[in-house]
Amino acid sequence: MGVETDIKSFIKKRNRLMIIVLWLSYALTMAVFIFDPVYSSKWPPVGFSLLVGLMIIRKLLKNEYWMMYIISFTMFFYLFVLNVEFPYLVNYIYILLGIIITSLYQHYGVTIFSGVLAIFSLTYFFYFSFEEIFTTVEPVDIAYIIALSIIIMMFFLFHIKFTKSLWVKARLGEKQAKEKLASTENYLDAFFTQTSEAIVVYDSNGKIINVNEAFSSLYGWEYEELVGYHINEFIPPQWEATSELEMIHKSREGKPLSVAIAISYIKDTNGKIVAYLMMIWDISERKRTEAQLRQSEKLKVVGELAAGIAHEIRNPITVLSGFTQLMENSHHKEMMQAELKRMDGIVEELLILAKPRAAELAPISIKELIEEVILLFESICMNQKINVNWNNNHNPLIYGDYNRLKQVLINVFKNAIEAIEYKGCIEITLSTIKDQVCIHIENDGPPIPSEMLCEIGSPFYTTKETGTGLGLMISSSIMKEHEGSLSIKNREESGVVVTLTLPRHNGERM
Repeated sequence: MGVETDIKSFIKKRNRLMIIVLWLSYALTMAVFIFDPVYSSKWPPVGFSLLVGLMIIRKLLKNEYWMMYIISFTMFFYLFVLNVEFPYLVNYIYILLGIIITSLYQHYGVTIFSGVLAIFSLTYFFYFSFEEIFTTVEPVDIAYIIALSIIIMMFFLFHIKFTKSLWVKARLGEKQAKEKLASTENYLDAFFTQTSEAIVVYDSNGKIINVNEAFSSLYGWEYEELVGYHINEFIPPQWEATSELEMIHKSREGKPLSVAIAISYIKDTNGKIVAYLMMIWDISERKRTEAQLRQSEKLKVVGELAAGIAHEIRNPITVLSGFTQLMENSHHKEMMQAELKRMDGIVEELLILAKPRAAELAPISIKELIEEVILLFESICMNQKINVNWNNNHNPLIYGDYNRLKQVLINVFKNAIEAIEYKGCIEITLSTIKDQVCIHIENDGPPIPSEMLCEIGSPFYTTKETGTGLGLMISSSIMKEHEGSLSIKNREESGVVVTLTLPRHNGERM
């Protein structure tokens, strides 16, 4: 559609130009015609009338394509009548001028059309006006020949200008295309070489074409050691099963690497796959963090259970120990007290397990903390089609234990995902009130019944079949250790909002 529009616009411009050229040619011819001894006052109005008629037709006729042929025909009609009235050699030669002028259109159809008209006219006058044309050459004809030369010169000057303009545009377009290509190549090369993700490119047969520095740094192989070899010699073949997965690789030294892989295709202009691009992310640290979090969760649960068990066991031990004081049989009494002492030791060990370690306090970036937790749940949210909206416009600092506060966020985030189950939204926002930083975590899952809302956070109270009832209790305990608070409220429309409030870090220890 765009090409057709350009062609129509070009023909329209050429029609306008052709009429101008014909007017100039007519004016130049008339200037010479005045000095002709056989000057006829009847003939000039004919050319003038034809040109005026062309202008009227062009204004009325909206089809520029047909106008192109009408202009060409009118020009040859004028030359034909001119040769009928004045069968001179110079006028005979002027018929050839029609072909030259119509070449301005740069159109095969109209050029062939003009050629046919010219051949017909030349042949006609050659046979029917031979004696008049080829035996009557007057000295004044030199003026017409000079006029013809000037017209041809003007035509070729314009043609040179037009061709030069096209050449300049073509060169400029070529230069711009090369610059754009170079810019694109530089951008792609910079991305390929400077990105922190490992990238390997291989063909449809699995032969490695290229690798970036990040790949060499991650796996330990150099570019020269990889190119030309099959990818399965360096990476296990499980990657063929899917375009996106997580797996364990080994480096050149045999070091295990937890990696995430994404594969995309590189196609040619015909849509044929010519190569594959594999991007590899090192997720070893994330996997270690996840393992630590799982272990931390287990220890937390065991610790809280141990605390509860110790509390329940210690009371009867105390009672039994009191009763042994009243027994008369010293042998049985000593045995019972020894066993009770051993039980009390077990309780002490449980309390030691339940007792939290010393906090490692340091300035903490709220933004970094939240983004790390979001990353941990990224795959779960994707699988359950849960969108996470995180407004990170500002980044206040707090002072506390990074891992403990991270555990709180993990508990809250996990509860939000479990409340939504499938398809929903979690929104995280920050606000500051005086010296307090508030983290608001909202989900659009079902609200919590009011009778249950007041019980949440109590030991061993849970609404989930697989829950322990300790997660929020532990989180509340951690928040209190940081002189903060944890609150849970139902939203007015639907869902739940959990607000974590912590003192803002002002450069001094809490």
